[in-house]
Amino acid sequence: MGYTELLERKGELLKKTVENWVLKENRDGLNHQEAHIYRNMLKEFHQNEYELNAVRDEEAIKRQESGSNGKAE
Repeated sequence: MGYTELLERKGELLKKTVENWVLKENRDGLNHQEAHIYRNMLKEFHQNEYELNAVRDEEAIKRQESGSNGKAE
């Protein structure tokens, strides 16, 4: 499993976890500790998305460069 796939899977898990926290917040409300965990989970989710996009951009640039090098030869 490559780094991109790892980040994608982590993102899926974080997204599902955040969804569960949102449902709990809407249904029962969150106490102070739960709200803290929820905020940290959101931060981790956004960080993961940022990292995943950066990796995808790097891969796209590498593909473009290798594609243009292949045409030049």
